[in-house]
Amino acid sequence: MASQIPQITLVNQLQNENSDDTQLIASSVLPHQGMSRASTILPLLPFGSSTLWEWSKSGKFPAPVKLSPTITAWRNRDVLNWLEHWHSDESEINNSDNNEVDGC
Repeated sequence: MASQIPQITLVNQLQNENSDDTQLIASSVLPHQGMSRASTILPLLPFGSSTLWEWSKSGKFPAPVKLSPTITAWRNRDVLNWLEHWHSDESEINNSDNNEVDGC
């Protein structure tokens, strides 16, 4: 149970930071090279485990690699690239929402 506390803190911190800070935090937690399992990347993602598997299957999120019959992992670079694009897309959406004029 104690291992969940840093993850919850990290998720809260990521939600309160801007996208540049979030990328820096994600990069410091997740090395660019290598692979990580779901339990490692979930605290960095804006969704939970079920969505991770659904989006991985549908192509909305990078596909995992089956390392053995019981171990599946994601390439760190793919996860970091996805986070970078997700944050830039999110900021574009927020900026366009803020620039809309009522009645137009």
